[in-house]
Amino acid sequence: MRCLLFNSLLTLSLLAVSSAAYAFDNDYEINDINLNEENFLDIKAHRFRKSLDYKWYDTNNGWRMNGASLDGDLAFLQTEIKLQSELSEHLNVRLELEQEVFYADKDMPFPMVEVELYPFATSRWASNGWAGDIGFSLLGKPAYEKRDMDVGAAIIFGRRPWGFTRLEYIQIDSMYNEKNSVDNSYYEKQPWTLKLHGAYQFGERYKFRYSLKREDDLELIDPDTGSRFTHKGNSYSLLLDYQPTPDSVWGITLDGFNLDKSKAETGYSQQQATEYISTDIYWVNGMGQAYEVRIGTQYDYITNSLRDYVDQINDLEYHMSTLQLYTSAYHPFNEHMAWDLGLYVGDVEEQQNYLYDNSRDTLNDGIQAKLRMGFVYSSSDGRSSLQFNISLNLDDPIDDPGDGGGLSFQTVF
Repeated sequence: MRCLLFNSLLTLSLLAVSSAAYAFDNDYEINDINLNEENFLDIKAHRFRKSLDYKWYDTNNGWRMNGASLDGDLAFLQTEIKLQSELSEHLNVRLELEQEVFYADKDMPFPMVEVELYPFATSRWASNGWAGDIGFSLLGKPAYEKRDMDVGAAIIFGRRPWGFTRLEYIQIDSMYNEKNSVDNSYYEKQPWTLKLHGAYQFGERYKFRYSLKREDDLELIDPDTGSRFTHKGNSYSLLLDYQPTPDSVWGITLDGFNLDKSKAETGYSQQQATEYISTDIYWVNGMGQAYEVRIGTQYDYITNSLRDYVDQINDLEYHMSTLQLYTSAYHPFNEHMAWDLGLYVGDVEEQQNYLYDNSRDTLNDGIQAKLRMGFVYSSSDGRSSLQFNISLNLDDPIDDPGDGGGLSFQTVF
């Protein structure tokens, strides 16, 4: 009861601040987003299958990487690393890194290092049944230039990988104004990130994971060039799975972000507002069996508004939406090898609307379809998996039969 009350109050307190959140990724540029019609099908086709996700959620140590073609020049990239060393029941040391790139070029972030302390783990307070799971942590991103270091702290209730809630506060580039010896740029205010996330299993049938982030007050000024860059944003993710049997799942995921950026300098002044939302509803059957089959529908929507205050002819409203139906089948045929096939069909609309020059407007809509063929090589214990994919373009098999490929790897330990 106390656990439920604590989590409810903590969740409501952040929702009062923001209903969503997004983390600054050291991108100080205005992004001109222009995807290909089939890109949301590409991304879905190459993501990790559900049984691999469950192995990832159930451990505190692992790394996985995913790379897939979006077009002739660009790729979808996903990188996650998590390492934890338990020095005692009181103290953990962690390292985490996470990045996903699909709509704009992003530099790889610094890893987050964390020291977790559970001071009441063996005290008489722990006899209450919950005090031993109250913890605190210090967080930081080490960098060669101290001005680039992020520093923060967290309050923790519970312990990973399941049954925990965390509230984190991080100062972005916490010592920038004091340690910047490169130029005269400075932050007008101290930028920050506030994050609430957690994961719970209820009985043997329900899994629930969530994350909310808010980031604000980032305003970088360089008096030498007369430039000013601002950023604020939010992001969110939610997973709710129901397992009627150990090898089957009914579930839904919701992910999204919104951001607002501006950049001004001599002869240049632009503002960007971007919003993205993705919803996936699915059924999976046969995890750990001879055939793992997944059927689902996913909706993706991204908008990007650009305003140019020097040359209004570049003012642009861009959006792309995809409603897709998909199915995949994973079949291991010996101890180490398996086939993984997927079919993806989507109704796509992509539009560029230039507010002051309609001659540059574009509209692409219609049906996109692809067949993904994957070969998987796994360790005998199933904890490591390497997959190669190639895709065929089913909506234009004569003139454009090939549709790229991808490679992914996951290991947990």
